[in-house]
Order: sequence, then C-alpha cells, then structure tokens
Amino acid sequence: MSPRRAARGPGAFPRAREPAAGHAAVEAPVRGAGPPRFLADPWAWLTLAAVLPLAHAMRDAPWGEPVAEDFDFLHRALLEHHRTLLDGGGSQAFWRPVPFQLYYAAFGRLILGSPAVVTMVHLALLALGALLLYRALRLTWSGPLAWSAATFTLLAEGTRTIAGWSAQFVDVAVFVASALAIHEASRRRWCTALAALVVALLSKEVAAVTGVLLPFIPGAARDRRERVRFAAGCAAVLLAWGIASLAVRHAAGLEMPRHLLESPEAARTGWPARIAWAFDGSLRAAASLPRIPSPDDGRVFWARLLLAAVAVLVFVLHAPARARLRRAAPWAAWGLAWFALATVTLAPLFPAWQSNRAQFGGVGLGLGATAVLGAAHPALAGALVAGRLSQLERAPLAVHVVTDSLPETGAFMDWAHLTRLQRFLRAARRTLAARYPTLPHGAIVVQENLPHQLEYALGGDRALQAWYRDPSLRWMRFDAFRESTATPVTTIVQGESGREPEVALVEPDAVRLLFEARPLIQAQRYADALAVLDRADSAQRDTNAVKFRVTSGTWRAYAWVETNRVADAVALAERVLAMDPMHVLARQVLALGLEAQGDVVGALRALRVVDSISPGDPMTAAMRARIDARLRSRVSPKAPGASPPAR
Repeated sequence: MSPRRAARGPGAFPRAREPAAGHAAVEAPVRGAGPPRFLADPWAWLTLAAVLPLAHAMRDAPWGEPVAEDFDFLHRALLEHHRTLLDGGGSQAFWRPVPFQLYYAAFGRLILGSPAVVTMVHLALLALGALLLYRALRLTWSGPLAWSAATFTLLAEGTRTIAGWSAQFVDVAVFVASALAIHEASRRRWCTALAALVVALLSKEVAAVTGVLLPFIPGAARDRRERVRFAAGCAAVLLAWGIASLAVRHAAGLEMPRHLLESPEAARTGWPARIAWAFDGSLRAAASLPRIPSPDDGRVFWARLLLAAVAVLVFVLHAPARARLRRAAPWAAWGLAWFALATVTLAPLFPAWQSNRAQFGGVGLGLGATAVLGAAHPALAGALVAGRLSQLERAPLAVHVVTDSLPETGAFMDWAHLTRLQRFLRAARRTLAARYPTLPHGAIVVQENLPHQLEYALGGDRALQAWYRDPSLRWMRFDAFRESTATPVTTIVQGESGREPEVALVEPDAVRLLFEARPLIQAQRYADALAVLDRADSAQRDTNAVKFRVTSGTWRAYAWVETNRVADAVALAERVLAMDPMHVLARQVLALGLEAQGDVVGALRALRVVDSISPGDPMTAAMRARIDARLRSRVSPKAPGASPPAR
C-alpha cells in the first residue's frame, strides 16, 4: 500500500483524479478503475439481499391482501369499461397514472388471486431501487459505504407497509424511478435520466424533489455548461408535468381530502409546527420508532448521540478524517437537502401520519448520514446499519388476532393497523368464497359486528364487488337489515373480534327467528320463545358464529330461569360466558340464576363484574337492590320475576 493510500485510510471518498483531456475532475473509485462488474461485486449482491431482513420483519402477515383504497383502483381497473390515464384512476385527490392506472391494470387480477406474489414483486423492486442507488454511489464510494447508504430505507419499519400493501406501490414506483434517474445521471445519460424523472413524477408528486436535485449530483456533470443544460431539461420536465397535472386535476375534479385539510387540529396548527411534526416523525420513522414516545426512545437517542460524539471526536483528532469529510461534504449536503425537501412535503398532511411516507426522504438521510459517518470511519457507518437492523427486528410484528382496537401509535396507518385490516379481509374473502364460490347478480350481503375501522377497509361496496368481479353486489349494514328483515339478503358476515377465525357466516333466517323470539320473551311466552330459538339454532350452519350463539344462548338461559330450569340455565350462562366473558346480559342472567338457586354471594359477585364492564347499568342496580333487600329482611330467595332481556 502506498503511503498516500495509507494516509487516506479506509474511507470511501478518495481524492479526485486529474481530468483527462476534455473531462472535468470527478472523484475516482477506491480502486481507481471504475466500479466492479455487478456479478463480481459482493456488495452489489448484499444490496439486493437487504430486502431479506425486511421480509423477515414481515413474517406471519397476510402479504398483499387488498384493503381500503385498493378497491377503488381495482374497481376502476377491472369493473369499469371507460378507462383513461387522464383522471385519478379511482382516486379523488391525485393524478398518479403509473401506480393507479397502469399498475392496477397490469396486476389487478394477481392482487385479488395471489396477493402474496404482488408483495414479492414489491420487494424485488425495492431491491432493484437500492441496487441502482448503490451502482450510482459506487462510482466514487467504497462498496461497504455505498451499500450502507443505498440500503438505508430498506431497513425501516415503515417500508414494510410499502412492500405489503398494493396501494403503496406509489412509494415503490417513485423510489425505483428516482433511483434510476440518479443512476443514469451519475453516468451522464441525460435523456434516460429525464425519462426516469417523468416516470417518477407520474408516480408521486414528491418526485419534484428528484427533479430539483438531479442536476446537482456531485461529480455527475463534466462542467458548468453541461450541468446548466441538464438543469434546464429537468426544469422543462417539471414545468410540463406541473401544467399537465393542473389541467388533469381541473378536468377530473380532483381535490385533496377536505376532512384532512380542514380538520380542527390542522386549522389550529401553524406551518412551523407542522414542519417540525414532519421532521420529528421522519427521524423517528428512520429509526423504526412509532410516532408517539416509546420504550425504545432512550436507547435510540443514546445510540445516535454516541455515534455523533465519536464522529466529532475523530474529526477533531484525525486530520485525514477531516480531509475525507471535505471530500464527502458535497454528497452529505446533497443527501440532507433531499431529506429536508422531501420531509417538508409531508407538512400539508398534518395530522395524518404514516411512517411509510418518510421512506422517500429517508433516501437522502441515508446518503447524508453515511457520508459523514463513513468519512470519520467506515465502522461508524457499519454501526449505523447494525442499529437499524436491531430496531427493525424490534418493531411490532403483524397482528395475529383481530381485536376491536389497537394500542395507539400516533399513526393513521402502520404495519400493525394494516395487517389487522388485511387479516380480517382475507378471512372474510376466504370464508365467503368457501360457502359461495359465486353470488347471484344483485346479491346483498349483510355486515355485522365489524371491528373498528373495518368498514373503511371494505371500501364501501367495492371489496365485495372486486372479490366477485360483479359491480351489482352490495353490502348492507346490520342496522338496516334489522329495520327491514324482509330484505332478501344472501348471508350475514359477522365479525368475531378477538377470535380465530375472525369471520363467521350467519344465516339470515336464523337472525330473523332471533328477532321473532325477542318479543315472545318480553311477553313472557317462554315456551313459544324456546321453540323459536330451537328453530333458529337449527337454521344456523356455521358453528364459528360465536356472537349468534352467545345471543341465542343468553335468551334461552333467561327463559329457562323463568320456567324453573334454573340449574340448566346457570350451566348454559356459564358456557356462554366462556365464549364471551364481557357479555353483560349473560352475566346478569347468571346472577339471576344463582339468586334463584339461593347463592346470593355468587349472584352479587357476578353483578360486581357487570359493574366493571358496564358501570351504572340500571338492570344491575335493580337486581342488586332486590338482593340487598332480601338479605336485610332475611327472606329466602325464590325465582324472581325480573324484567325480560332488553339486549
């Protein structure tokens, strides 16, 4: 090793070589002969392999299951005959023809038939984007540092949402197209760089950041004249896209969601606070942290502080490191400018945070952070990668059981929220398809007991229509069915929150019989009510319909109490509560039965549980008052004539 090479140390930012005739000075590769060929470059292969930790962090998830906005685009691509690239393609807010029209036209049937394959396509494209960035950086960076910077955004919690949700192909497309533009510009292929910029802009508006910074890639242009010509080309593309975008938005009536822009929280928050919110969220997303404070905050803070302190100490004490920092400064500044501009574009979306939106800005953050740390010593960039891998592995995994709600993370959508919706919709789709491979034209399916946010995930009627490729199908809410039980519905999709399977099918006739039994119980015609409940239970086919069985069993237990089958009633109420421990009426019926058996202590214990579930319930108060009165008067209990069930 030459003394000069040794003085430079193991960094990635070599001295600029002297230009050949007609060429401006550019930084030479570490080995001085251009980047190695792809097949012979182990760091290029490691760049592709960086999606493997990401895929591992996505384990046990319903990969690619379409939800929410997916059905708007699928409906447009598969069920509507009038198609054009000059509208929202199913969106009411954005003109993004590459991810909304072209993508869903090409992959729509695969999204519905084999959604996991689409996620694999997303992962492959993310790896391709990282490889393009790596090859662009490898012209002047060492392999390890180019790999560290290029894979930065792959090793983040929010990137799982991009890989696992078809609607987020917008982020995949803008990332890959921007990476291609950078790759081509780094090799002075100006025409293909501009073409890639067009694709990026037609994928997502944030690609304007790419257009602004592309001419300033360090070392790309031979001289100022060439840079100005390329900048003029980028400006022309941006101008043409801007004019076309405004024209399409006006013609198609596209508008940003008013519920977001005009929310009370947004109205009382100024732009400086919104920008601070965007930067804070993006920095947290880069470390795979949730939007709100978490137990890992301290760990990440001290790790960042230690890296920064070591880097500063190296720069202060080591002259060659300062020289490398001067050579790395253009890339660091370029990357941090990318991060700043991309992050500012998130401010108008306040307060609806999604960590996947920070992925694009993370490209620049990765470049800037790696350039600075790598100039100090490559081991610091390696430590950054190790920390990000650790945080990705610690990120919450996919939801395994669909409950009514999730712990607050400060995000409108993140991996946990997404996989919860996907798991439920996959269960609903498969359960319906198993019983009804086809549905009659114009069929109505009732939705009941859906967990929170699940109605949003169905996209109105469009999930059902997309699943069966029939625009005449529609959902009906259970409340509407209860008001009009004569409506000819095919089946009832009942959510089973907190259980597996997450969905059961209930027979409409069985529910109609429940509705028929209720007034009979209220009229104290218990024999008739029990006969109707027998018919309802016989009509119900799906034994996974726990909510139906709980309701039927509770009413039957109450009727048995009132017809002196107290022991059977208590046993049935206990079986019902084993299925749904939080069911208030079942626990009240249990208390009623225990009181009738003379077990007033057990009855009061059951009522105390009801108080914890439903404080201030008037029926519970009445039962407790009656028991207390009997205890005070030392009157032996007998089967009480309590009010019939009100639930």
